[in-house]
Amino acid sequence: MKQLEGGFINKVYLDGKVVVKRFVNDDLVGVHSSKRVLNEATALLMYGGTIAPKFLGRKENVLRQEFIEGESYETRARRGERVFASAGQLLRQIHERYPAQNARVADYEQRFEKAMIVTRPILEHVSMSPLFRVSEKELAEYGMRYIHRDFWLGNILGNEGGSTKVIDWEFSGNYSPYEDFAIVELWIFREFPGSDIEFWSGYGKVPNRQLVNEFLTLRCVEFLATTTFDAYMAEESDGFYHNKVSVLKSILSATHKD
Repeated sequence: MKQLEGGFINKVYLDGKVVVKRFVNDDLVGVHSSKRVLNEATALLMYGGTIAPKFLGRKENVLRQEFIEGESYETRARRGERVFASAGQLLRQIHERYPAQNARVADYEQRFEKAMIVTRPILEHVSMSPLFRVSEKELAEYGMRYIHRDFWLGNILGNEGGSTKVIDWEFSGNYSPYEDFAIVELWIFREFPGSDIEFWSGYGKVPNRQLVNEFLTLRCVEFLATTTFDAYMAEESDGFYHNKVSVLKSILSATHKD
């Protein structure tokens, strides 16, 4: 088997035309591999063959799936191709596949409070006190749907005019689509300024901007909760966790201006 490039979290190999993915690094992501492999298997059974690779089997923390030919949308975007509307269409297909369910603000408030306890030493060091403020009415507009939760251009594979698939579903499940919108803001719009207009034209609807920032705050705090204060201090100033602090600062700055 040949190990594939990428695989920031897990070990990914190519066995002929089959991708073999071994789920590891539980401490890095804060979600056990047994949960992540089940999430991905479930999503591939739901979406496989249409907008996701086909599911080919699972044994313990190893999953086998269809190999997808082509480049990532990130690679194509960096050489100037306009892939953003297509990415928006793919996200809409994910969100529209299954009926919406009722959402509970309390579930998100509990997640935020839990992450804040772990992250507090870092946030106190940078003199920040982020808040998470979302109403039941705001959540109800989209409800809870099956979402990807790691939707960025690097997780979309395909060639122009060919079949396009979304990969890496290990964090997927029933959540508010605003979690996807927050990741899109973090890893698409902030990487490719001005791409939001095309993306939302593809998605078909522009979500509440303030609510996107609330969920981006939540996700940044949860990312910070996967590291320690010492590890954060040892990281380069442009590292993954320092970037999340910078994003939180930009959100708080925009809030104060409003």
